[in-house]
This record gives sequence, structure tokens and C-alpha cells, in this order.
Amino acid sequence: MVESCIHLANILYLFSYLGRDMLWLRALTCGGLVLGLLFFTCQPTPLYGPSVWHVVFLAINGYQIRNLMHQRRQQMLTKEQERLGEAAFHDLSRDELLTLLTHVSYETPGKLANIQQICHQQLTQDERVLRDLAFAGLSRGELLNLLTRRMWNSLRRGKPARWGRRRQAHRGRNSADSAREVMSGSATG
Repeated sequence: MVESCIHLANILYLFSYLGRDMLWLRALTCGGLVLGLLFFTCQPTPLYGPSVWHVVFLAINGYQIRNLMHQRRQQMLTKEQERLGEAAFHDLSRDELLTLLTHVSYETPGKLANIQQICHQQLTQDERVLRDLAFAGLSRGELLNLLTRRMWNSLRRGKPARWGRRRQAHRGRNSADSAREVMSGSATG
């Protein structure tokens, strides 16, 4: 049983190398470290040198996991932001979200017209570099988070007194149409 711990530890290390998410990488590494610690301490003659190093690496990874969890909690959207983002972008694929985020990061939102059109526009060379360096490794949820924040910030920079009048004027429209209008910049100007 103890002999299999080192093999299971190495399998967990292998899976940690295959992932892109830092939290999962660290969690799998911790699992491997615990199994390695069991292997080294349960030998007929315990190997204290490797055991101590495993404890040190466990402490470092535990601290980093705590920091990652704290950071992710801070990056979460409010319920209102989640509703707005889901209403505006629920029908877009990950690739469409990636293209949209690249365009809205490169251009001011007021210059952008229609979300569906923007998603299918070709990216310029500079926009492709931005996409590949900054956004290509993000998950759909992370892209949605950034797009929602971009839209939310456009709303906040607008004129809040006009929102109520616009909302009354557009009562018959659904929330996705209203969110798309905000994203295009026409509701804030």
C-alpha cells in the first residue's frame, strides 16, 4: 500500500502539469506532496530529508492556495453584474466572447455598434496580439467576467440620471436588448 503512494503522487503531479488553472495545479501538487510524505515517512527507515522538504512545499502551496482563494473571491461579480452579463452574453460562444472582449478592450465602447457584428469582425494584427497575449488562455467564465466588468464600468461612467428615463422609454424591451445597447455605448451617451 505504501509503495503505491509514490506512484499515485507522481500521477497527481502529472495531472497538475497538464492543467492551466493555478489553483488546481497547486491543489493537485498538495495531494501529491501528502502522498509523497506518506511514502517517505512510512518506510522501514523513514527518510526525514525528503519528508521535511515535502512539508515545506506543502506549507508554501497551502499559503498560495489561500491567496488564490482570496483573490478569486475579490474577482467575483455581484449578483446584479452576473444577471446583466448573462442577459447580454448568454448566447455567445467562447470564441465570440474572446473576439468581443478583444474589440472592446482595443476600442472605446461608444465606437462599437452591435455585439453580433463585433463578434464576427476580423481582428487587426494588433488586436490578435492582444487576444493571444492577454485573453487566449482564459475560460469562458473569465471572459464573461471581464466583459461584464467592461460593460458595468461603461454604465458607471455614463450619466446615471438618464438611465431611469431610458429604462422607462424601453420598458417593452427585454434585458438582453437593453444590455446590448449599453455595451454598444448608445445608452450612456
